[in-house]
Formats: sequence, C-alpha cells, structure tokens
Amino acid sequence: MAEKPHYTRHNWSHGGSSKDDIQDEPDWVKTHNHRIGFRDSNDRHPGFTHIGDDWNTEQGQGFLAQAKNEADELHKELEDNDLTNVREFMTKEEDYHLRFPQNHPRGWRYMLRTTEDFIKYKQDWPINVKRRQQEGEDKKRKQKPEEDDDQKPKNEHEWRRGRGENETHNEAHAIGRKNPDKDGQGGKNDAKGDQQGKYSPQELSLLRLLQIENKYMKTLKENDGKVMSPVDLAEEQNMSIDEADQFTPDNWIARSSHLIRLTGKHPLNSEPELTALYGAGLITPNLLHYVRNHGPVPHLLWETHTVDVENGKLVLSMDDVKHGFETINIAVALACDGNRRKELNMIRRSKGFNWGAGAISCAYWKGPLLRDVLHAAGVEGFDNGRRWVHFEGADELSEGKYATSIPLAYAMDTENDVILAYEMNNVPLPPDHGYPVRLMIPGYVGGRCVKWLHRVWVSQKENDSHYHIWDNRVLPSFIREMDSEFSHTMFNHPSTACNEQNLNSIIVKPEHGERIRLSDVDKNETYRVAGIAYDGGGHEVQRVEVSLDGGGTWLYCIRKFPEYPIRHGKKFWTWLHWYVDVGLSHLVRAESIVVRSFNVFKNTQPKTPSWNIMGMMNNSWYTVRPEIQDDNESGASALYFRHPCEPGTGTGGWMSPSSENRIENIKHEAASPQKQFTREEIEKHNNGSDCWIVINGKVYDATSVLEWHPGGKAPIMAHAGRAHADTTAEFESIHDDYAEQKLSECVLGVVTDKTMGYIKKQAEDAAIERANSSKRSSETVFNRHRWNVVCFKEKKQLSEDTRRYTFSLPPATKKLGLGTCQHLQLGFHFSDRLVVRPYTPTRPVFEREEDGTFDLIVKTYAPDQSQPGGTMSNILDCLRHREEIEVKGPIGEIKYIGQGRFMIDEKEYHFLNVSLVLGGSGITPGYQLISRILRAKDQGEGEDKTNINVIDANKTEGDILLKDELDKFAKDNPDQFNITHVLSHPDDSWSGEKGHVSREIYKMLPALLGIGYKEDDNLFGF
Repeated sequence: MAEKPHYTRHNWSHGGSSKDDIQDEPDWVKTHNHRIGFRDSNDRHPGFTHIGDDWNTEQGQGFLAQAKNEADELHKELEDNDLTNVREFMTKEEDYHLRFPQNHPRGWRYMLRTTEDFIKYKQDWPINVKRRQQEGEDKKRKQKPEEDDDQKPKNEHEWRRGRGENETHNEAHAIGRKNPDKDGQGGKNDAKGDQQGKYSPQELSLLRLLQIENKYMKTLKENDGKVMSPVDLAEEQNMSIDEADQFTPDNWIARSSHLIRLTGKHPLNSEPELTALYGAGLITPNLLHYVRNHGPVPHLLWETHTVDVENGKLVLSMDDVKHGFETINIAVALACDGNRRKELNMIRRSKGFNWGAGAISCAYWKGPLLRDVLHAAGVEGFDNGRRWVHFEGADELSEGKYATSIPLAYAMDTENDVILAYEMNNVPLPPDHGYPVRLMIPGYVGGRCVKWLHRVWVSQKENDSHYHIWDNRVLPSFIREMDSEFSHTMFNHPSTACNEQNLNSIIVKPEHGERIRLSDVDKNETYRVAGIAYDGGGHEVQRVEVSLDGGGTWLYCIRKFPEYPIRHGKKFWTWLHWYVDVGLSHLVRAESIVVRSFNVFKNTQPKTPSWNIMGMMNNSWYTVRPEIQDDNESGASALYFRHPCEPGTGTGGWMSPSSENRIENIKHEAASPQKQFTREEIEKHNNGSDCWIVINGKVYDATSVLEWHPGGKAPIMAHAGRAHADTTAEFESIHDDYAEQKLSECVLGVVTDKTMGYIKKQAEDAAIERANSSKRSSETVFNRHRWNVVCFKEKKQLSEDTRRYTFSLPPATKKLGLGTCQHLQLGFHFSDRLVVRPYTPTRPVFEREEDGTFDLIVKTYAPDQSQPGGTMSNILDCLRHREEIEVKGPIGEIKYIGQGRFMIDEKEYHFLNVSLVLGGSGITPGYQLISRILRAKDQGEGEDKTNINVIDANKTEGDILLKDELDKFAKDNPDQFNITHVLSHPDDSWSGEKGHVSREIYKMLPALLGIGYKEDDNLFGF
C-alpha cells in the first residue's frame, strides 16, 4: 500500500525552556539515573509506585465497568464497542499455563491479548471523548494559519526529487514511440493527467512500459504438458547435406546452412548467428538449434533401438517409450555450459573450442517422465541413502561411451519434469539432437542431457566415466593443466560439476557489424536494443537492465516470454527476449552497451569474466562497443558496432588476444626446418600410414598422432595430404597452447611460395563461391557446396551391362540447371564417408527439355569371383523405385555456351574446331557437347557451325556407350562431325581402328601437344 504524505508542523508557540530551568538542570553526566520525577532506562519513574495507573477523580469517574464471567462475553463486548479494562481481561482470559504446564514449552509467558494503548486511550472513555473534543477545537483554531502556509506535505519521492535525487529519469529513454508494444506487449497508458507535470517525458514512457509489463506478467499461462510447439517446420523439409560432411561418418545427416561450424568438418559443433536465432522467435526452429557433438552421430533406427533400464529389468522399444507412458510436451531453454567461451579464450586459452554467444536455444521437447519409467522398472525414489541415476548414450567415442549421472531424488521429483524426449517441436528428433531418444533435464546444462540414450540405471555412487569427470566442470583458476594431482583432485571434486544452468543475458541488437550512418541520426528517432536472457533451475529471470555508460546508470528492459512458459505454478524452463527503446542520439554517444539480468534470488551477473581451464559458465556482463568509422568510398561517417567476439575463428570482435596469449603464440612459432614441399609432394601423403597436414604454411607429419588424438582419426584424416586453408582454421578453433607444442614436434618444413599462393587463392575463391551459392535460384537442384536428394524413377537396359537411369528432381525444383560440359556428382552413404562419383547427364541438354527429370547412362561393372565390381554402378543397378540418392554440382570449370564459345575458369574462349579424346564412360560429357552443337538448330537456338572431331577409346566393341547415337550424328553431319572408335581388345569382326590411343592416332586430330597446342591455352581437360 502506497504511503500517504504526513504533516510535520512545528509548534512555534512554545517559547522553549526558561532560563532558570536551563540553569537548574542537573549535570546528567555526573549525577545518578534515579532522580525522582524522571524516567529511568526501564521507563519507570523512581519514587512513584503506581505512576501510570493513577487516575485523577475527574478522569476516573464512570470509566470502570462491571466484569463479566465468560471470555466470549469479553469478545462480544469488544465487538459491541463496550468499554473494557485490565481487570476484565485478567479475569476473563484464562492463564492455561498455570493449570496445564505440561502442554507448554519452557519459558512460556502469559500475555493479555490487547494493548494498554487500546484500554486507556482508544476506547470511548468519557475522558477520552472530552480530550478528542478539545483536540478538535484546537485544530480548528489552527486551521486558518495552516491555510495561509504555502508549504504542503510531501511524499518521500517528491522530497527526493526536490533534492535532485531523480533516479527514474534517464535521458536515453525513448519518448513518444507510437507503438511501444511492438513485441506483443500491449496495454493502456495508466498515467494520470496530473503526472504529466510531475514526471519528465522519459519517466512517463518508462512508467507506461512498467505498467504494461506488470499487466503482461499477470497474463502468462501455465503449460499443462499438452501444448503444441508453434514452430512451422515446413522450410525444413528439404534440408541438404553440407560438403564438409561428405567424407566423415556424418555424411548421411542433412544439416542447416545457417549454423556456424566451430570445430572444422568433424565432429559438428555449431551455433546460429545471433540475429537469426533471435529473429526466429521465442521458440527455436530445429534447423537453428545449436549442436554439440563429441564424435560421430550414431545411425540409429526407431524400429530397432531400445533403452535398457536397470540392467535389463525393463527394456523399452521406441514404441514403448512413445505409447507406454503418459507424455508431456514442454518448452525448454537448453544451453551449453561452454556458451560464450571465446571471451575466456581471449584472456587465456582454455581446453575448449570457441563458442560464441549462440549456444542457447529454446524448443519444445516431448516424452514420458523419467520417474514413470523408473517406477515401471521397480525403482523407488524414497529410501535410505543417497543414490544416483545414470545415463549412457549409444555414440562410440575416443574415450568410451558418453555417460553421466544426476541425483535420483532430483529425477524423481515431479516438479523437475525430467523426460525421455522423442520429439522436438512436434517432429521426431533430428539426428544431431539425439534421434530417436534423448534425456532432457530442464534447467540443467546441455552436457547432462544425454543424446541417443541407450542405458539408464541407478547406483549408490556417482558416475565415474571419462566424460562425466573430465568435462562440464568449473575448476579454480589456478588449475592450468589436466594431468597434475591438483587437476585430478579437482576434476573428481563434486563441487566442480556443472549441473544447473547459470544466469546469463546477451545483446543481439545492435548486431555485430551493424552500421548506422551518422547523417541518419535524428534526435527524435529511437533504436530498440534487444537480446536474450535465461537462467537455470526453472528460475524466472525477473529483471533485465541495459547501461550506456559502463554501468553508471541502468535502463529497465521489457521482457517477453514464450506462450505457456510456466510449469507447476513457479517453474520457468524457457528463456525470454528483452528490449529497451533508447534515443538514437544517446546511442551514438554511448561508451558501450552493457546488459545484466537478475533472477528470483535477486542475484545478478558479475561484471568481469572468471577464467577456468574448461572455459565453462561464463556469464559476465555482455558488452557491445560502438565506434565511429569513415566509409572510404562515400566519405560518410557511420556508427559501427562490435560484439566481444565472433564465434569460431572469426576475428572481428572488440576483444583481442591478451598479451599472455600473444606471447604463447610467439613461443610456439617453431623454427621450422628449411625444407620446402610442393603441393604435388604433399598430396602423396594422404593415408593413415603416411599422413601429412599443412597448418599456417608449415608441413607436419601427423601419422604418429592418429592413434592418440583425443578427437579420433577422422578429424585429422579429413585434411591428410591436402594443401588448403581449412586445416589451419580447424586446428586454431579447437586446440590450446599445449596442443600447439605437440604439433611443433611434428614439423617437417614449409610449403613453397607457389603452394602458399595456391592455398590463399583457393580460400578466397571458396569464400566468393559460397557467397554466390547462397544467392542462386532455388529453381535448380544444384548447390556446389551442399548435397540434395533426387528420387530414382526408372531404369532401362540398353545392353547387357549398360542402363539408362532416370531420376526425378525434388517437387519444388523446376530444372536441373546444369551447363553443357559440366558434371554432377552422385553420392551414396556409407558408415565412414559418402562414396562419390561424377556423371554427366545425357538429358536434358537444352532448356526446353527440362521436365523435372534427368537421365544418366552408366555401364555396370558387375562383381565376379576375382573382384567386387564397381561400387556406384552396382548401387545404381540395385536402387528401388523412389529410393533417394544424393546429388551435388555443377562441377567442372568448362562450360559450353554456344556458337563455339566456352567459359573456362570464368574466362571466355572461342574455337571453330573442337577435338575430343574420350574413353569408356567418359563419353557422356563429350556426347552432351556434341548433342548441343549438332542439335542447336532443331532446338531453336540457331545453327551452330563448330566442327567436331572425336576419338572414342574402349576395350571392346561392347564397351562403346551411345554408339548408335554417335554414329547417327556422324552420318547426318558428315561435314561437321567425325568420330573414330579405337579398341584395345577387339574381336575378329572389328574393322575399325585397333590398339591403344597412341601418338599416331593423335595425329588424326588438329589439337595435339606435339604440333604446337598448349595446356591452359587451347588444350583442356573436362
């Protein structure tokens, strides 16, 4: 209840103590405290036995009433406002302690259930009535002087404002915003008219938003476990496979292109860009949810996977998990405890890779309660002794199974909502998120929520597996290594384990790299600073604040929760979005933009980071720094915003490596041997028994590392014998200074200058190509860097071992979009990698032939007793109707664009005569070019007069593909097209050219090296 203002009038009529009284006053320092007539420290008047009890005759007459015998009569008298005195209370309130002392605790005291003030002064005794009348008359006499007094009573806030203490006013608060509830928080302005003059416009704006949020918080609804996720997953239906995964065990997993890879190609650890994460809304779509994997994703099947509970006492199929128990569907904010680790790594390298601030997501998870599953296995949650429930995944890792444990009592608590989740946002779990089932512990860090759950059991002791002990821990900062007795003790110390998530908040807008032109800044324009906040344990984030002056003053932020965020009346498993509107002119002058949040315990985030060896649980203030930059082209100045760090190997944040990190980098710049290695030499060392890698221009023999590398062989083998920049980026994103020391022990030398130039050029071209790929039309199936599926439609046998395969494009894809002479790649999934082969479609060649399908002509190399046959050709021959296969492209840097014109490596060439040397199944790219030139007129492109000469080399006549079609082209176009078939193992009936392709046969063609043709000038390979 709001306090009322109080009058504080002085009685100016009192003239003060007389001169004699002042002179006769005892010296209270020297005299005793028992003077008659004065109160002592016990509020007693020495020398007076009954002072306070005595009534003068005038006061005492008529005030005493007759005592009544029953206690309820006393209460009735009080209700009827009858006069009562002390004696009545004494006689009618029994002292039960006297009669029944055994029923009362020691030290019990009898007490009258009233007050002396009530008995003597509040009741309507005649003397009190007379006194009140007298006081009323005195007040009337003083009324007129009071009316003449200009000084009015003030509330505390008015008094403080008069002193200049005006904390609710902040010039940065936006005013006059037409739509303050843009984020869905509506409300009527409750500010009264008289507040207009009392408060500043900024204060009125703040007051309105506080009133809006107050109403909004009272409308939040509870989730009964039956709510459906609001996320529309339609756009996720045609997810593709990234080329980064094609040669890893994860080659079969379709992943989003919106995720930033943090640990190179494998395993996948990734986060979304913050703006994309925030923009997707309060419930995160599956494709934007961060991913944390320790190794390959196990290829599990719903139909065969089981969950073993209590060592075989209960074995659940996935149908049992789904249908055998009551399920709940709840929104849960899940965060990696390494979120924002890169900020710590900039201070000193930890043992973890560079998470940015995007390792947090909020999705719906559906499944049965773990407690119900444990009950079904005969586990009771309440008995003597502390017990633990353990969880183990099905993934095979370098350090054994991924397993962990939590207290059984926590799992059995109905309000903790620990579930075995089999759906994410209303659909089966994606493989990266634990398909077909994962543990979900709302409010806990992601490292405890075991994916690909395979075993659950209960024991008397905590889990002791590698990943439970040596991961997800916060150790004291004096622990700098993982192999000392100190580190071993602390990693095994129960107090270092990360379980409940900690309080955190992140700024999303302004986004990193955002620019605001200073010429666009208007003093009346506003900017919405926005972001994310979350806490663990189901605790509500109760306040979020932003500072523009380094923490000197704070702006209150408005919160927005997902729908139905509450469980059990008090649990908030979700995150929230927050925002505050500020004047753009104030944002321009801000020294920084800082956010902090508060939870239900009124705790807040620390100002500075706390480094630890694993780089866990960083929740310091999140700071964005603005700076003024000049545009070199336009000359205009702009406000440019930097976040602390970019995820992974990005270098655009305002934080820079500490001096300690820089010194360590210098120390590990090993004095490399002077030996130099060409690209050709490096590419020879590409297998498990001879593995070379290139990092920062240095060549290392990593063969000896393969056996003990913590991440297994796959991450290293992905770079074996390859001179490219990806190896450097991946190594630097994961490893610390100790790993750099071990690497320096393997150095062989450096790459040549030409190879270094090649590495840089490849990196630049790849960046440009990726940017261009994202802009290409979605009407074609192709993307150079991602695998998409096509559907097998039919096959036709052309000969004993040759088939024409027809494939259908995805429904939303209108055309193949392959240039003449370009190829596509087909991929099929194996457990270790994607097996890839290039092919050139024989149809469509012209755009008018595009009908949503394409044809491949493939010779099948069947197995026999001596050899297993061709891998891809046999896969194609065994495809079932409507079975899917991966496709990627286009590949090949030669593209024919008509009328003798070729685009080769982005440069146009023109030739009147084209000669082709082809062989075996390699005839198809040549056939496509021949068909394009000779059929151009029939297809409405205008006659193409380019001349073509072809040598087609094969082993036997039966190996010649498309022979009838090629011979018909030659017959119909004798002046433009000539083809010569050469067989190395012909039968006796063959009358054509015999032998291998030799220099003599080359002389039949105009384009030969021996007669003046040059590579990269007029001699090229498909």
